[in-house]
Amino acid sequence: MHTSQQLRSSHFEYRRPDAGERVAFSAFCAEYHDQDRVGVVSPRLEDGVLHTAYALLAITTSFYDVQRASGTDFFIYPQHLAIIGQGSSDASGIHAETGRTDQTGIATGAGSLDLSLDEAGIGGAWAWLDVWPASNWHTAPAAPTAMLKKVFDLHINRLFWPQDFMPPRRQEGDTENEDQPLPDYARRILRTRLKSVYYYNTSAPTVEISAAQPAVDIVQFSIERLPEAVRQTLEKEGQPAHTIGYESYRQVSVDDFIEDMEACFTD
Repeated sequence: MHTSQQLRSSHFEYRRPDAGERVAFSAFCAEYHDQDRVGVVSPRLEDGVLHTAYALLAITTSFYDVQRASGTDFFIYPQHLAIIGQGSSDASGIHAETGRTDQTGIATGAGSLDLSLDEAGIGGAWAWLDVWPASNWHTAPAAPTAMLKKVFDLHINRLFWPQDFMPPRRQEGDTENEDQPLPDYARRILRTRLKSVYYYNTSAPTVEISAAQPAVDIVQFSIERLPEAVRQTLEKEGQPAHTIGYESYRQVSVDDFIEDMEACFTD
């Protein structure tokens, strides 16, 4: 999918819910640059699709605005990356022809599903949001420390993180691999590298996005590309629960985010 043909900046509006007033894109995405590396941490495959799709499309449209301003033809995608939580796996191992593991366990609302790491598996829904190609889909154990490490490794500088995905207080003797703390230098580098952090699926939003029908259609197509078991679970649960064409997020300072993640780092 290449949304540059379907979407324009006029398809998105931004508001501050406390004041009820419209604000500019720059109030939502300050100091935007087309080389920003935007990361969505999605502990379950569908989390980021359900709660950050309009944000991704809005930022993607601003990216394409920069390309259009050059006045030349282009074929390029923004540096937007999905970090998806791993689940347990019953996959049969090595694919006979490729010599690689063909599937991996992925955490979803329908439980852990063995999915291929391509558009037929984990990537179809994300591709519709122009999170593409497959090199932009990454997996990590569905634990805050492990997923924060992936954020660090991928040089993310604009981050969407689920509000309720906070690390538990570290206990002495914790040894699980996915819970190994990040070194202190990672804390300091993240504090410098990150430009903005947004908590999604939050009850205390500071910014809202409303999207026009072309964006709503794309998000619907994206949701339809989720695995069937996930779609069935969403239907039973009445998800997504928020109004169609609407998302909200809580912008937090980088310092506050690092403090929230304190248990992910060595003392």
